[in-house]
Amino acid sequence: MQPVKQQEDKTGQPVKRAEQDRQKAKRAAQKKKEERRERRAVRRHKRAWAFFRFLLTRFFVKRFNYSFDSLKEIEGPYLVLANHNMELDPALVGIAADRQLYFVASEHIMRKGLGTWFLRRYFNPIIHTKGKTGTQSVMGIIKKLKKGHNVCLFAEGNRSFNGLTGEILPSTGKLARAAGASLVTFRIEGGFLTQPRFSTSIRKGQTYGHLVHVYKPEELKAMTDEQMNEAINRDLYEDAYAVQDEKRIAYKGKNLTLGIESTLFWCPACKRMETLKSTSDEVRCSACGFTASYDEYGYLNCSDGVTRNMRDWDKQQKEFLLGQFRDGTFEGFSDQVTVRIIGADHKVEETKTGELRATLEGVTFAGKHYTRADISGLAVYSRNFINTLFGPEEKQYDLRGDLGFNALKYYYLYRETGKESE
Repeated sequence: MQPVKQQEDKTGQPVKRAEQDRQKAKRAAQKKKEERRERRAVRRHKRAWAFFRFLLTRFFVKRFNYSFDSLKEIEGPYLVLANHNMELDPALVGIAADRQLYFVASEHIMRKGLGTWFLRRYFNPIIHTKGKTGTQSVMGIIKKLKKGHNVCLFAEGNRSFNGLTGEILPSTGKLARAAGASLVTFRIEGGFLTQPRFSTSIRKGQTYGHLVHVYKPEELKAMTDEQMNEAINRDLYEDAYAVQDEKRIAYKGKNLTLGIESTLFWCPACKRMETLKSTSDEVRCSACGFTASYDEYGYLNCSDGVTRNMRDWDKQQKEFLLGQFRDGTFEGFSDQVTVRIIGADHKVEETKTGELRATLEGVTFAGKHYTRADISGLAVYSRNFINTLFGPEEKQYDLRGDLGFNALKYYYLYRETGKESE
């Protein structure tokens, strides 16, 4: 029988067996302590979920005229993938889910003060930094599922600007197949017209939560990542205006047009950018006098006699901007912004104000010029805030303008470089 080899400390001297046993016992005790803490946290999360779901379900159903397919009978653990149009989409999915869900949430919620403490303590979301590859959040999702919990991810990673469901991230299918749990696809209709991305208010019309498909683990294993992505895109796809053309549902509210230039940056009459300014009732071009008014059905009634929608207007402005960029005629645009430098602990390290300017060569802000190659990630969150990462160290910046600040045009330019946000 071979003698037990003793461990050695940093100086090469043997560590006594008794000390090894004490260290081992200490690690075991620490592990048990962490497990007890986790069990208590999970019980707290489940109680909070049940309480708030009971408290708020009737309110949300009435406020949003919300009807839904229940997920109650689905055996867990499962991963829910849903499309994303409203800030309150998590509540709509949660009401349908019945059982507790852990949501994947944008990193900016870590700077909400007391709200951050509340969310972390009672709902413990899985944090993802927009613009990054999301390896850490993927690990968090899989860890929750392996422990038998249910998770919800908004697969586009962003709210719609134009009423169309965006493309999911290429890694989504791989995640769904690797998770080892069932996959639930859940499509929300009516959310975009209830709360358009530019909106400063919520309108009341109708919203629907559709359970599209439940993919069992064995079904996921039989599919490739590409097939899975195609299925998810198909299940979650919504064209809000295709539905509205057929149903003509009124979405009533106040200040229907206010802030619309945070999405629309191009005048279809004079073909100029950055000339639109809104009031509660209309948006006007300062260059040619063109006006448009957003109505309760989600359409723009324009002074040139044409009725437009957000989907088609956005398509045209994107084509115009990128056409200028590609042929080298883009002269640039600029905005006054507040720049917040974010530290590794999610807190604001420094705040500056100044001009944000985009040109063919790159962007300038906070007194520094950055080429397109310097930008390692860029995403838009909330109504019109930019989260951007620079350099190999991925230094994080948060950029904010006024009510009408248009972050979308910067995002379109970023995508044109071929560096799409992961």
